[in-house]
Amino acid sequence: MTWSTLSPLLGVVLGGLVSWLAQHSSGRAAERAEQWRSARDCAEARRGERLAHLVDFLSAVQEAERVAVDHYQHHVSDERWQERARQTADRMWVAQKTIHMLCTPEVNEAARRLAFAVQNVLREGPDDLGEPQDEKVWAAIRPSRREFLDVVRTRLH
Repeated sequence: MTWSTLSPLLGVVLGGLVSWLAQHSSGRAAERAEQWRSARDCAEARRGERLAHLVDFLSAVQEAERVAVDHYQHHVSDERWQERARQTADRMWVAQKTIHMLCTPEVNEAARRLAFAVQNVLREGPDDLGEPQDEKVWAAIRPSRREFLDVVRTRLH
């Protein structure tokens, strides 16, 4: 008689336990999925932020190239050019320091090499003083820029 009384109670307890385990397991799976989505969204946002700073750096490098071309191709060297050269170099280095904070060491090193190449051309000019100077400026910077772009492409994916 005791068995017939306990049997339904045992069934209710086991059913409740199984139900609780299923809900608990389902809740944990939903939590993990939400954490994964949140981590993915955060990583994508950070990737976008890094990409924006990399583009800003490239924009600063491009402006510094134009300043160098103005000086060596078009023989501009007045006070206004000197101020423009200082401002673009400063902007480029600030952008490089931002890359240092946000990106991998490989990307940072490639950015530093590019910034030094641009700064050297801006200060010293291209090694080859033949004409046309604009092409000589670009040729002096091209290897560092190519390396930077290649490193960014492999690290940003």
